[in-house]
Order: sequence, then structure tokens, then C-alpha cells
Amino acid sequence: MMRDPIATLGQRYGAPKRIVRRLPSIDFPPVNDRAHGEVCMAILRPNGRILLHTKRSYPNGVMRLPSGGIKPGEDIEHALMREIWEETNLECTIDRFVAVIQYEDAATKAAFRTNLFFLREISGDLRSNDPTEHITEWCEASPGELLTYADVLARMNTGWSNWGLFRAAALETLAQYCANAIL
Repeated sequence: MMRDPIATLGQRYGAPKRIVRRLPSIDFPPVNDRAHGEVCMAILRPNGRILLHTKRSYPNGVMRLPSGGIKPGEDIEHALMREIWEETNLECTIDRFVAVIQYEDAATKAAFRTNLFFLREISGDLRSNDPTEHITEWCEASPGELLTYADVLARMNTGWSNWGLFRAAALETLAQYCANAIL
């Protein structure tokens, strides 16, 4: 009998909150490129701030949590550790499995899942090990600033509005977690 990977990770890192977000459409990258879902990394730096980034293709002023796709046949935890290395080069410990955010498309009933983890940085020099990531800037946000970044994403213009709502959900969920957790 195969075990549910979410339940297994929940036993190790705490049962994640399960959230369903309905979006007008989820027909945009990275959703249509990541059929197996994604991992999302909330990395708490030693200074007590959380790492955010932007990429060259994003509109100005957009900062979000790092994330990455789960490859076919790859387990969630392996994808998480691989993506941490690819995007940040940091060594981190998994502190908590915060949430599974299920996005549903109102029109087609398509679905996509983000697995949000809270991590603590142990060591490393911040840099991207994967040049195809096209990360152009990093910033650090206090837990109290997360909703400000989420609001910027949620209010993006028409061409980016669904993507912005999608990316805002993880920041909103993380802000709620941080407000109730001892960091």
C-alpha cells in the first residue's frame, strides 16, 4: 500500500493547512509547465527576515517567495531540497510543512498545488546555482511585511492579474502562519 506523501511529510514536519483558492484561470506559466505541482520556500534567514526574489521577466516592484516545480517521479522533499540549492545555494533545515494550497480554475476545473514549507537557513552564500532561473534581485522581509508584498501581487494589472493572485496566496498563507507561530 502506497502512503500519501502529504501525510508522510505531515508526520515529520507538522500537518499542513489545506487551502483551496479559486482563480479565474490557471492557464499561465509556471502552472502549465509544472503538472506535478511545486514546492514553495519560506526561508528564515539568521537575521529573522524571510527571503524573497524577483526575476527579469516580472513587472517592476514584484517580489515573491522562491518556488520550483516537482519533476515527474520526484518526491516532494527531494524537490524542495533540490530547488533550495538551485535557487539559493543555502543549506536549510525544514522547520514546518505550512500548507498545501490547491488552485482551481473556475472555467475548466483544472487544478494545481503549491506545497509551502517554512525553513531555517543554516549556512551558505546566497546565489542562484541555476542560470536559467533568471533571478535578478533578492530582498528580505520581516514577517510583518509579507502582506504588503502579497498586496502588490494581488493588485497586478490585467495581463498579470491571475499570476499575481496565484503568487500572493503563498505570501498570505505564510503571513498567517508567522502571526501564530513562535519563530
